[in-house]
Amino acid sequence: MFRAAAFWFLFTGLVAAAEPQWLKIEGCTLVESGYRDGDSFLVRVAPRTFRVFRLYFVDACEDTADQRYPERIAEQGRYFGLPPARILELGDAASEVVSRALSKPFTVFTCWQRAPGASSRQRYYAMVVASGGQDLGELLVSSGLVRIYGKRITLPDGTNSRDYLAKLSELELQAKATRIGAWAR
Repeated sequence: MFRAAAFWFLFTGLVAAAEPQWLKIEGCTLVESGYRDGDSFLVRVAPRTFRVFRLYFVDACEDTADQRYPERIAEQGRYFGLPPARILELGDAASEVVSRALSKPFTVFTCWQRAPGASSRQRYYAMVVASGGQDLGELLVSSGLVRIYGKRITLPDGTNSRDYLAKLSELELQAKATRIGAWAR
């Protein structure tokens, strides 16, 4: 009996350790720098601390400031059915939406999972909530400026990623129906 209880404790402890441990960082500010696009940006999280965060669940179009990845631009073009020049315009628009949405202090939720990228700066996946309570990923999808894509994780409030993806898909369908952003044809 003792061995079974010890095994159960160890097993459930390992399962619990696999759950994401979210950190909520309030009062963040966007750093208007060259390192910023619609899904990755430099954030001041303390008086002298800066971090680059990459949004979970979405991928913004490449912008005119960074055209190093023509294959990625082509992939995004296939998703939206648009030529490369239009993809770059959408990337610029996504950057502008992020700048406006994060012009006031905002909240970052992160598990400090590393996000891959070409920059020498370390990036971490995050979910971002603007000062008015708007989820930044949802805002970008409903604006027709990003594709649903990327790393999946249980949300800070416990919402399953499948449920959140269903919500994003509904927002994308609404953007298509109202011809917003990439869907404005």
